[in-house]
Amino acid sequence: MKLLMISNPSAGTNRSGLLEDVISPLAEQFNEIVIKQTSRAGDAQQFAEEAEDFDALVVLGGDGTVFEVINGLAKLETRPILGIVPGGTCNDFARTLGLPMVPRLAAEMIATQQIVEVDLGQVNDTYFLNFLGLGLIAEASIGIDTEEKVRLGKMGYYLSTIRSSLDAKPFAYELELDEGQKMTGEAVLILAANGESLGGIETNLSNGAYNDGKLDLVIVDEVNLATIRDVILQKIGLANDPSFTHILTSGFTLKTDSPKVIDTDGEKALNSPVEVKVLPEFLKMYAGQNRKLNRT
Repeated sequence: MKLLMISNPSAGTNRSGLLEDVISPLAEQFNEIVIKQTSRAGDAQQFAEEAEDFDALVVLGGDGTVFEVINGLAKLETRPILGIVPGGTCNDFARTLGLPMVPRLAAEMIATQQIVEVDLGQVNDTYFLNFLGLGLIAEASIGIDTEEKVRLGKMGYYLSTIRSSLDAKPFAYELELDEGQKMTGEAVLILAANGESLGGIETNLSNGAYNDGKLDLVIVDEVNLATIRDVILQKIGLANDPSFTHILTSGFTLKTDSPKVIDTDGEKALNSPVEVKVLPEFLKMYAGQNRKLNRT
């Protein structure tokens, strides 16, 4: 089998010698391994666009590198099986897949060939694996201090969320779900989740199934520090708090009273209005054991 390894040497927890650590267990499964290292934004997407002749593609990097890779793979007719060796700060979809957060152990798990089919989200001409969000979630990501992120890791995101919540202002929205329901109102946050983890913590979104053809759409219509604190500490499930509306949908169109920044897996290149849909079981990915999920 032929493997392409895309490594981002500047990812949060990447370090000298890490690549060698993860190649060793993978070499037992793959008889040819090609390694490409990124040096600037866009490299990972380009490498993925050229990966059609590979049986598998493994990313050693963080959520941003994974985002680039899935946007490259989405353009291919024949896509390699995708694996994630967590090398970033939060590694959210690797957590969803049940992969170990220790890179070598994740590589060992990938080598066991546990494969699942995974939905992919599409917003306009961009693809996302873990989530799409606007409002507080995008503002917190924009507001994170780079030095704070490097020094504190995931805690830097949490501190930015708390700061952003102090100035959170509602925006008017119009939603039309693919299932026919129309909704209007005001919100401080709208989130469409495909994965089970945000900022390195579980979301408690009704199993967060990533292969059911649905997104977990969450609308937060008010915010206060106690609510944010409880979300961060996981004292509540998002679907159980009266400030949250939770809907399962296969897609939707969204308009806001003024253009709002759209955060896709941590990247912020879009603004509302947007059209969002699910591409069911679009990718094959390596996962931890027993990660096939179905809602009942």
